[in-house]
Amino acid sequence: MSRPLRFLAGPEAMARIRAEGFQEDLFDVVAGASGGPKWLALTRLDRALFGRWFRTRTRPLHLVGSSIGCWRFACIAQPDPVAACARFEDTYLDYEVEAPVTAAALTAHCRGFLDVILGRSGAADILAHPCMRLSVLAVRGRGMRDHPVSMGLGLAAAALANTASRRSLHLFFERTCIQDPRSAPPFAPGFAARAVPLTAANMEAALLATAAVPFVFAAVPQLEGGPPGLYLDGGILDYHLDIPYQPPGLVLYPHFSERIVPGWFDKSLRWRRPDPRNLARTLLICPSRDFIAGLPHGRIPERSDFKRLPTAARKTAWRRAVAETDRLVDCFLEAVERQRVPDLLEPLC
Repeated sequence: MSRPLRFLAGPEAMARIRAEGFQEDLFDVVAGASGGPKWLALTRLDRALFGRWFRTRTRPLHLVGSSIGCWRFACIAQPDPVAACARFEDTYLDYEVEAPVTAAALTAHCRGFLDVILGRSGAADILAHPCMRLSVLAVRGRGMRDHPVSMGLGLAAAALANTASRRSLHLFFERTCIQDPRSAPPFAPGFAARAVPLTAANMEAALLATAAVPFVFAAVPQLEGGPPGLYLDGGILDYHLDIPYQPPGLVLYPHFSERIVPGWFDKSLRWRRPDPRNLARTLLICPSRDFIAGLPHGRIPERSDFKRLPTAARKTAWRRAVAETDRLVDCFLEAVERQRVPDLLEPLC
């Protein structure tokens, strides 16, 4: 059977790790993908990475993500990342929702999650962290109104245009990066995004916006520091973050899959792949196929489980899956402590 954790590296990342060893100082960016409950495959690994491996970090480390990836980072960028991750994990695993539900009700539940993550001082702590720099990706709808018909027509037109070219999505959405004002994220020139300063006053709105899946959660109608408009799920443009990062630092990408889907509308387009140039300096760490096959129902937790499984069965399956991910942590720590990561690298692109 394969190892439970895989290390997939772009060509530049592979060359540097093999030449310099696997060390945290090689990395300037950590990437976090959209994916709803799929983040549960990474929660224990996050604790190991940020509670142990990055614990002595002193220079800026940019946390760049969309949707649930940013919620993970909101935990990670706090003074005690292990405790924050544990709070979020426990609350998420205990979550219950029964049909029928509305977008307004689910959005209220999201505010409850953010209360757990941020508490009284979390927003201020994130903005005062000595090295973590959070960048939240969202989109602003162009010409869309908060009405089912307007939203539906806009999304349908965007999906159709996207089949021809991802570049067409900028006709429908403006990428918005709500970022720590202390230092701009290391995006290469040409990454079109409106920059909005992340503040304690707009942090909750930013975290709600990046996860505002259309028709599932309510759009954010106003974002302090940004222009008027409806702010929606950052995964629409940056589902799994096909982003040109600025050299020279490498990108660490803890992910729940070996597949990188560029945008939300690309999920069913198996031929749509990320630009290999954007992955050249990326190290992607993900569960192996054999590990995933051994989880309850042969997959990691996903949003459809809310409909597929009774609440008690879903909660049991999710807890079993999360407990199994301790094996990913053991595999990572063993590889680091024995300096085996360079030998375990596989090509990412």
